[in-house]
Amino acid sequence: MTADRELTRLLFEEIQRHAPLLEGDTLDDAPRRAIHALKGSAGVAGERALFESLARIERRLVDGDTTALVDARAVLSIAGEALAAGRAIPAPAWPEPPWDLRGRPAPPEKRARYAAEMTDRLARVDELLSGELPEPRIIAGIFREVHAMKAAALAAGDDATAWFCHGLEDRARDANRSDVEARRAIAEIARWRGLLGELVAAPDRAVEVLRRLAYGARSSTQPPPSYSSPEPAPHSAPEPSLDPHAARLSGETLRVSTAALDRLLDRVRSLERAESAIAAAGRELGVLATRARRVRSSLAETRGPHDAFPRRERRLRKATAAVAALSDALDAEAATLLGIAERSRFEAASAHADIALMRTTPVATLFDRVVSAAIAQARRLGRDVRVLARGGETLVDRRVAEGLFDPLLQLVQNSIVHGIEPETTRAHLGKPLAGRVEISAEQRGASLRIVVRDDGSGVDIERVRSRAVTRGAIASARAVSADHKALLGLLFVPGFTLRENVDLLAGRGLGLGLVRESVRRLGGTVRLASRPSEGLTATLDVPLERGLVRVLWVRAGEAVYAIPARLVRRISFGVDLPNTLAFPLAACVRGLGALETGEALGPDDGPSYLLELDPGREDEPSFFISVTSVGEIEDASLHPAPPLVALAGPYNGAIVRGDAVRLCLDVHALAELVYLIQGRRAP
Repeated sequence: MTADRELTRLLFEEIQRHAPLLEGDTLDDAPRRAIHALKGSAGVAGERALFESLARIERRLVDGDTTALVDARAVLSIAGEALAAGRAIPAPAWPEPPWDLRGRPAPPEKRARYAAEMTDRLARVDELLSGELPEPRIIAGIFREVHAMKAAALAAGDDATAWFCHGLEDRARDANRSDVEARRAIAEIARWRGLLGELVAAPDRAVEVLRRLAYGARSSTQPPPSYSSPEPAPHSAPEPSLDPHAARLSGETLRVSTAALDRLLDRVRSLERAESAIAAAGRELGVLATRARRVRSSLAETRGPHDAFPRRERRLRKATAAVAALSDALDAEAATLLGIAERSRFEAASAHADIALMRTTPVATLFDRVVSAAIAQARRLGRDVRVLARGGETLVDRRVAEGLFDPLLQLVQNSIVHGIEPETTRAHLGKPLAGRVEISAEQRGASLRIVVRDDGSGVDIERVRSRAVTRGAIASARAVSADHKALLGLLFVPGFTLRENVDLLAGRGLGLGLVRESVRRLGGTVRLASRPSEGLTATLDVPLERGLVRVLWVRAGEAVYAIPARLVRRISFGVDLPNTLAFPLAACVRGLGALETGEALGPDDGPSYLLELDPGREDEPSFFISVTSVGEIEDASLHPAPPLVALAGPYNGAIVRGDAVRLCLDVHALAELVYLIQGRRAP
């Protein structure tokens, strides 16, 4: 609270006077003038937190965000109550987000440039964290990069990232006092590195995670509060720069944005669709030629050996000849169109492959960055850990590689910090004194599988079960029947942790939650496997080419969905349906409630198709769903689903098809629902 009581009184009166102007949802000049005046009064009174909140709200009002008025009323209510009671206006301490802070992506016209700049800055931070420079020089370099990121975020209207960078900036600035403080600050910034990348990629989700973690740090006996916010606009992940270490096809290189390559690839796909139309037209002409030949045969049969009407005979002869010529012409045109289609298909496929090659990079470029950062982290913590990588020759889309950096680094760091035991413990267990973390990559069809495996302590499943019940993450009855896979899945829940002594930085269950969200944005899945004293294994499966997926179109009731074709094992229809338990897709998309009520076991209206789906995991059986109808298989561009849509159902992306937007189903999430119900209904 400001020391000047007169300024405090004036600020309180200003809040009382302007608050009525903020009622309602109309964005006219009156609310903007009121917020601007109150912002100035807060600044004069020395209430920095209130000033910054009102400044953010003012920018949102200028952008036309009607929900800013809701946050304005809440912020002023909190400030007014505190001033009326003679207390200081409460201000959440970093990294707990301010009440008004909402994660919003940069505007579309700024997004590409902003993402490219932030990606470059994050890469420099990674280089500093993994380098061999003295700690003061490292922290000084990080301070410069974070300061530049804050400025870029403010210029792009990304208030959440700007606020978070300001907190990191303060820690980097304070670390200039001694080597010990610099070392501590470096370790803290390294731990927040994953969330910083998440703020750039998905600011709305990152802010919500921070709120939940902050609430959990204050009280772990109650669930975190719900912060309602409007559905944000779809966001784009950062666009990575071209890797300077990649192999060059010639002595000269040209820097091309991935957005330009994507547009070119979309045009190639348009050509591929045009080729399909040409081929279809050629086949149709072939059908017409066959029909013409049949007509010619029919005309020939109507002519007798000695027709009594010579004139009719001449006309039939001419008609037969004309139809024969027409059938020959149709055959020739059909052959020409099919030839054009075949050449177009070859050229389009070659262009597609060339563009894909320009967008790819060896996985080794990703692994090198992860290993360097992990080894530096182990060195700072005084841990003797060997980080090994194999399969680096596998090629992957550059944006997939960039999107995998944060989750891979988080997994490796988790192994180093939480998985690898101290040397004395390892010696007692008969393990090598040096811990071991392995990263491997291999291509599986159109997917990339990356496995991160350590030889540490693993996960105590029974402790997870007990902790889950204590924290209310799972009901007692469900915990008893839950298998290891389901319990390990709880480690992905933000705020769930096995550590007893936690703070906002360590042991909050932050890292694995970010890992899952990052992998899901790439259209992939992540799963854990563990045995006590034998370490933890994380398996990531993602498409090799980001945004492009081969899908099977299906209809469930009135809705149309896409299913990744690589996960469809078999399609059956009607009487061919095997005698097995199938769950109607229409019920599955409505979630666990629909399945628990037995809706999924009710009779179908009319014949249906049965799909046997592969959950994408070698250790899990396939499962069955029923759909109304099945369409074609095609390649489609997969876009990130808005966060609220992703939370509402088992979806991993959206596809623009004609004038409609269709949702792509997350088969892994469907499998989780089905397995859960099957387990409950088992005798």
